[in-house]
Amino acid sequence: MTKELYPGLQLDNIKKVHEIIMPYLIWTPLISTATFSELIGTNIFFKLENFQKTGSFKPRGALNKTLKLNKEKKLKGIIAASGGNHAQGVAYAAQKLGLQSTLVMFHGVPDCKINACKSYGADVVIHGTEFQEAFEHSFILGTELGYDYVHPFNDVDIVAGQGTLALEIYKDLPEVDTIICSIGGGGLVSGIASTIKQLKKDVKVFGVETIGADSMYQSFKKGQIVGLPKITSFAEGLSACKVGDITFNLTKEYVDDIFTISDEKTKEAILLLLERQKLLVEPSAACTVAALLERNIPVGKNTVVVLSGGNLDLNRLKTFL
Repeated sequence: MTKELYPGLQLDNIKKVHEIIMPYLIWTPLISTATFSELIGTNIFFKLENFQKTGSFKPRGALNKTLKLNKEKKLKGIIAASGGNHAQGVAYAAQKLGLQSTLVMFHGVPDCKINACKSYGADVVIHGTEFQEAFEHSFILGTELGYDYVHPFNDVDIVAGQGTLALEIYKDLPEVDTIICSIGGGGLVSGIASTIKQLKKDVKVFGVETIGADSMYQSFKKGQIVGLPKITSFAEGLSACKVGDITFNLTKEYVDDIFTISDEKTKEAILLLLERQKLLVEPSAACTVAALLERNIPVGKNTVVVLSGGNLDLNRLKTFL
């Protein structure tokens, strides 16, 4: 591992983070899938983060960050901007710690994600038509409220929380040689990649983005951060117009390659997972399976696909059934 790795992302610290956050979470199942193993021609496993608390991996990072902030000082409250899953993670963390939370989301975020945040006791503010507008407004609102900010991805504590996924994958499948996960702002892929390669350095890690929500793909290929003028993909979970410097640098260092896939192929994958695997996942999770089915990703003998979330609005599902 590079000597420049952040201290908070050293393996010993990731293990401590896992111990700290697990009282609030579940160790999600890692299942083998005969259907997709046959389709791809190798051993395919799904890491079911759609079964995690709040329906996605996001509480891992949100809890780690919030617990750390709460230990350091007396918090008035926490605030975040999100396409929905990070918001739920923050709302859940706040509820568990007895804190006030405000979540800024944008028009177009599925009602199921908004309602879930409210069910955890959070105040929800809808601002703008895309993540970047909500993101900028959240900083203004946070200053007015005196709340501490919980960034959705560009924070070492967030990345460390997401990296705990790699510990579970390795524990459940020491033979893993390939991991595939989706990329929004890059917290998940950089956390998994930087952690798994401390456990088993030859594991390949590949990221997937939908076309139109591919800031990391473009940044990775160009070697510098590339911002998008707007998100044109339907995968609101991948709605970061611009990745962060922390996640970009980690991704550049530890991720082996990044692939893109269309919304249409992602819709097909959602339906295939529902029909053949009985798993309901959202676009930001299904894009990994869609890209895998295109056979562009070099799979290993034991390939783990992270299904990052299952918060799919059923009204949206009806539109492409």
